[in-house]
Amino acid sequence: MRKADLYIRVSTDEQADKGYSTRDQEDRLRKYCELKGIPIRDIYVEDHSAKSFKRPEWQKYLSKLRKSKNSKVGSLLLFTKWDRFSRNAGDAYQMINQLRILGVAPEAIEQPLDLTIPENKIMLAFYLAAPEVENDRRALNVFHGMRRARKEGRYMATAPLGYVNKMTEDKKKYIALHEIEAPILKWAFEQIATSNFNTEQIWKQAKKKANGIGRFSRNSFWRAIRNPLYCGKIFVPPYKEEKGYFVKGQHEPLISEKLFWEVQDVLDGRKKKIKPKIVSNDDLPLRGFLKCPKCNRMLTGSSSRGKLGVYYNYYHCSTSCGVRFKAETVNEAFIKQLRYMSPKPGMVDVFIEAFIKDFNNKTKTQNVERANIIGEIDALNKRYQNALLKNADGEMADDDFKEVKKLTKGKIEVLERRLNDLATVGTEIKDLVASALKKVANIDRRYENGDIEEKRIILGSMFPDFLEFDGIKHRTPRLNSAIALIYQSNNKLQEQKSGTSLSFFDLSRWVRPAGIEPTSSEPESDILSIELRAQDEPYCLNIASSHFNVMVSLFRKGFISVI
Repeated sequence: MRKADLYIRVSTDEQADKGYSTRDQEDRLRKYCELKGIPIRDIYVEDHSAKSFKRPEWQKYLSKLRKSKNSKVGSLLLFTKWDRFSRNAGDAYQMINQLRILGVAPEAIEQPLDLTIPENKIMLAFYLAAPEVENDRRALNVFHGMRRARKEGRYMATAPLGYVNKMTEDKKKYIALHEIEAPILKWAFEQIATSNFNTEQIWKQAKKKANGIGRFSRNSFWRAIRNPLYCGKIFVPPYKEEKGYFVKGQHEPLISEKLFWEVQDVLDGRKKKIKPKIVSNDDLPLRGFLKCPKCNRMLTGSSSRGKLGVYYNYYHCSTSCGVRFKAETVNEAFIKQLRYMSPKPGMVDVFIEAFIKDFNNKTKTQNVERANIIGEIDALNKRYQNALLKNADGEMADDDFKEVKKLTKGKIEVLERRLNDLATVGTEIKDLVASALKKVANIDRRYENGDIEEKRIILGSMFPDFLEFDGIKHRTPRLNSAIALIYQSNNKLQEQKSGTSLSFFDLSRWVRPAGIEPTSSEPESDILSIELRAQDEPYCLNIASSHFNVMVSLFRKGFISVI
C-alpha cells in the first residue's frame, strides 16, 4: 500500500509560531488520509518562501527519498494547494519530474488533478502560474510604492549609520538622528574635510569614541561617508527610460551639502591633504615633526623602562648617529617658544575689526557674483519654461525637450550649489570671526590643554616643513607666514632684553626671516588652518597672511597701543 508524506508550508516563522495555518493544513490533510484510508509516514512543516526549493525541510525530504529510491512501492506527497508546493512554475515542473523519477506522486487535496489525462496539464499550468503571477504583482506594487516614496523624499529601508528608524502617530515610518552615532559621524565628516588625518585613522578614532555602542564597522563607515543621504539627498535609481536623480529628503540632514562635497573632493583626491600620523603616546606629540640634526632623518619616539620600573620617553634617531633627547625636555622647550610667539593683549581685538572691514570689502565682489548667479538661474528657468511650452504645443520633439531639460536642470543644480556656498561662508565668518580669532591668539594654551589629536593639528598648520631640536631650542626652515607675521609684529612691540631670543626664526641658520610685507603670494601651505569650536560646534578657519598685513599696518600708523 502506498504511504503518504504530508507537506505543510507557511511563508514566515511568525506564521508558524502564532498563526493557525499550519495546524489547519495538518488537520485537513489528516482527515483526507483518514477518509481515503492512506497511512501517513512523515510530516514536514516548513516556514520558508516558495519562490524556490531551497528550503530546509524540503531538502531533508529529498535526501530521505534518495536514500530509499530503490524501493519498489511508490509514495504520495500530499499538500493542501499547489501554492503550498511552489510559487515558481518553471521550478515546479522540474521538481515534479524529479519526484516522479523517485517514485513519488505530488497531489493537492483541494485542487486534485489526474495528471495521466493530458488536458489536466492545462489546469496544472494555471494552478502553478497563478501564485507566481500573484507574487510578481505584489512585488511590483511594493516596488512602485517604494519608488514613489523615494521621489517624495522618504527613506524606505533600515536606517543607516547615524540614524534610527521611527514611526509617527499616524503609523508613517521615518528616520531620525541617532543620539550617539550622529555626533560621532558628523565629527568624522568634519575631520575628513580638513584633511588632517587619513580616512582610516579617522574611522579608528570614531570607533574609539563610540566605545562599542555604535555600528561603526569599516564597511558601514565607508558607505556612510559616500552616501549623499547625510546632506539631505535621496537618490531615485534609474528605471526603464527614467534616469536616476536626487531629491530633497524629508529627514533631518546630518551635515551641510557643502561639507559633503568637500569630503568627496578629499576622498577622490581633488583636495591637497595634510596627514600627520596619529600617535598613541600622548607624551610624544612631536613625533613625525622632528628631524635629526645630524643625518636629516625623521626622529621617532619610544619609551624606556628605568631600574625602578618607571618609564621614560625619548625622541631618537633610528640610525647609528646616536641622537637622543628626553621627550620632557623637547616638549617643554617647544611650549616655551610657543608662549613667546603669542600676541600681546589688544592686538587681536584690533585685528578682528580690521578683518571684518576687509571681509566686507571683499564680499562686494561676492555680492556681484551672487547677483550674476541668480541671473543665470533665472535665464535657465525661462529657457526651460519656453521649452516646456513648445513641447506642449508640439513645436519641440520629446527627445529634444528631454535633452534641454537635462542640460538646464544640471546647470541650475551646479549654480544653486555655488550660491549656497557663497551664503554659507558669509554667515559663518560674520558669526564666528570674533570667538575664532581670540582662540587663535591663545594657541599656546590651546596646545598645552589639547589632546594628542589637537596638538598635531596645530603642529601641522604652523610648520609646513619640519622642526629641528639642537638640545635647547627648536628651529625650522619655514614657518607658516601668518604665524610669522604675528610673531614679528609682536616682537617689535617688546622691549629689548638681554638674553637669548626664543624665536623659531632666530634659531634657524638657514632661514632669512621674511619682512613685514610678504614678497610674493603665499602658497596653500602658508594658510593657517585651525579647527575652532564655538558653542561646542567645530569650525575650520583659514587665515591668509594678507589679512595680517592690515593689522601690521595699524601698528605702524600708531592706531593701537599696547598695555
